[in-house]
Amino acid sequence: MPAKPKMRLRSHAPSQDESLTVERYLMYRSNVANRILDAAAALFRKHGFANVRMQDIGLAVGLSKAGLYHHCPSKEELLADIVRLCGELLTIQLLSVQALSASPKEKLKAFVVSRMETIASHQDFFTVIWQERPFINRSDFTDIAKRAEAYRGGVRQIIKEAKNAGEISASVDPHLLMLALDGMTGWAYLWYRGSGEDNPTQIGRAFWDYISQGILK
Repeated sequence: MPAKPKMRLRSHAPSQDESLTVERYLMYRSNVANRILDAAAALFRKHGFANVRMQDIGLAVGLSKAGLYHHCPSKEELLADIVRLCGELLTIQLLSVQALSASPKEKLKAFVVSRMETIASHQDFFTVIWQERPFINRSDFTDIAKRAEAYRGGVRQIIKEAKNAGEISASVDPHLLMLALDGMTGWAYLWYRGSGEDNPTQIGRAFWDYISQGILK
């Protein structure tokens, strides 16, 4: 797999390496680099990538045009960084599930809940991924496709382990169940509003109940 590209935004986190990694993004949420990326994602989602100017992003974070360019060279690179960060966020989500000291069935439940939480927590990012595909260059698509296949392979493995342990039906097709879980939670970027009674964790648990217990009496 090719080396992971580093985000070009300059972070002021205490490190000699100023590239903004996903770990640093999650740790330093108020950092100027993070605020630029969050503002860009929100504007891309609301107005469309083609309709957002660098000046709009600078205004959203309180930076002049020159000040913004000091941190970020172009909105195209911001879009590429959003693509990369989405893949890394999902990788962290999957790895955290795989590392659990739990039964395969409990890991599968944790996967459903944590995936719903991850997508809802970074809804602007994941919306931009799907909304702006025409503007994402070929190399970024190649990378995200590889990441997606590795991710889906990891999910299938969790399902296979639950199946081999006799914790889910022997008739379950791991690939089809993976696709079902992917669609059930993945489309949250489109329909989740954050204004209802249920939070992402509760929604994820409800989804798991529908899957594990069924809906028919």
